[in-house]
Amino acid sequence: MNSNFDFKKMHNQFKSLEKDIIAFNNIVIYRHSSPDFDALGSQMGLYTWIKDNFPNKEVHFVGDNINTLMPFIYPISEEISDSFFEKEHLAITVDVSDLPRVSKEKLKFAKKVIKIDHHPLPPIEKQFGDDLIVYPEMAACAELLSLFVLSRSRKRILSKEAATYLYSGIIGDTNRFLYQDTSSMTLRLAASLLDVGVNKDDVYFKMYQSDERRMNILKFVLNNYKITPGHVCYFVFTKEDMKKLDMTIDEGNLHINTFRNLKGVEAVVSVTEDENKGYFRVSIRSSRKPISEVAKNYDGGGHDFAAGCKLYDLAKLDNLIHDLEEIVKE
Repeated sequence: MNSNFDFKKMHNQFKSLEKDIIAFNNIVIYRHSSPDFDALGSQMGLYTWIKDNFPNKEVHFVGDNINTLMPFIYPISEEISDSFFEKEHLAITVDVSDLPRVSKEKLKFAKKVIKIDHHPLPPIEKQFGDDLIVYPEMAACAELLSLFVLSRSRKRILSKEAATYLYSGIIGDTNRFLYQDTSSMTLRLAASLLDVGVNKDDVYFKMYQSDERRMNILKFVLNNYKITPGHVCYFVFTKEDMKKLDMTIDEGNLHINTFRNLKGVEAVVSVTEDENKGYFRVSIRSSRKPISEVAKNYDGGGHDFAAGCKLYDLAKLDNLIHDLEEIVKE
């Protein structure tokens, strides 16, 4: 196990979380907008665990939908009536770093809000939650939740379904255990989930199955990426490109890891135009250089080696690339 954790503090937080789940008859679980495998796996894993152990509680999961992941891997999000939010209820957010990223956010109606996350805490003005169970050292929020459910008493159930959701979250945020944040604890927890009966081959097939449309997106990336003299690789999807490729905004960084270990590349940037929101969504990845501080300067943030931000003017891309090149020099 990771000796850097304050396990006594974590143990007390887990006990408090379980008590709150027991105390509230009505619970809603939130995830971040434009969800990835970790957000969805964490949300559905916790939802399923609660329903398995407390079947009489009214539990809901909400958020925007991702057509490429639903309902093949995860279920379509629920639409909750306004009457639910009039009831006394507990709100739990998973894999959400700051308040603006909470999808379908109605936290003000909750009696209590518990934040479960593995991102560094944002600036104070974007923070939220009555109880914060936040461990940036964890490779995935699903890893943190796996530790929670596996640490509960033997009288609690961990079903194959719940374990499978959590396993998919860990796999997604570690890229099948390739990323730097993967620790011995990550691997032990993943192994414990497999022991419950998770079919890893089925999980991998569903998560990484491709099709001709996605291959065309990869073809576009391979034909249009650029590498700067300062060892930064980048590619851009404009709204016109996206229409031709029949792709969603969430698929803009689909192939970013293709370049993560390319010789001569220290940072990779994908830029995708979000016409509805009026900005370009940026994903940044690095194999060796921490890049989250750069993302913070462009209305973003994230982990040391995986971050995101926004560009409100594509002309600012040169500035972003320059800042990453300066990090690479160091």
